[in-house]
Amino acid sequence: MNWKSKKGFWTGLVILLVMALVAWFVFKQEMSSKRSIEQVTITSNVQQLSQSELDEVLMPYVGRSFWEVDLNQIQSDLTRLDWVSQAVVKRSWPDQLIVSIDEQKPVVRWGDDGLMNHKGEVFFPNELEGFENFVRLNGRLEASSQILAKFAKFQAILNDLSWSIEQMSEKIDGGWQLEILDGPQLLIAKNDDEVQLIRFVRSYDRLKNELRNSAQVYDLRYSNGFSVKR
Repeated sequence: MNWKSKKGFWTGLVILLVMALVAWFVFKQEMSSKRSIEQVTITSNVQQLSQSELDEVLMPYVGRSFWEVDLNQIQSDLTRLDWVSQAVVKRSWPDQLIVSIDEQKPVVRWGDDGLMNHKGEVFFPNELEGFENFVRLNGRLEASSQILAKFAKFQAILNDLSWSIEQMSEKIDGGWQLEILDGPQLLIAKNDDEVQLIRFVRSYDRLKNELRNSAQVYDLRYSNGFSVKR
């Protein structure tokens, strides 16, 4: 490296160091400033959450330090709301918070007071208006995702009869009770439950019309068939 090359190298290095020092100084000045949050913007199109619910959580953070506000705390506060599945909060310079919210998307009812999303997660909103006609599942809360999966399998089998499950309950012994929309009730044992239901569906067409029309309960909890209660 000749003298001119060395001089150019050191000159460039000095310039980079000066720029880094200036940037660091500006950053420190900005971090130590009293800049506060002046605006909160929600980028999601929320449907179930009310503006008053959001304001109650977010407005207390307006006026706080832009750099020192705890974003994780805000996200935690938001996820405590009934209809919030996930929330992401970011800073937007110079004085704004950007909030993105994923609302719960219920697929079935859970008992009398809850709703369940597609992951099998149960939540309990204050208001259930508009969800009266959803399928209702009942059972152990800790097994909610398994119960939803079992419901999907049962319904897929019953599609061959064009039957729709209106309510499904897990029994104490691990068996199942299905209420068919505008139809009968099905009782299914815990072991080989899907086998029992498939066998019933395949045999249903062999029943006499009179028996089909008057049946109130089909008990499938037998090793070689099922019984009918009128």
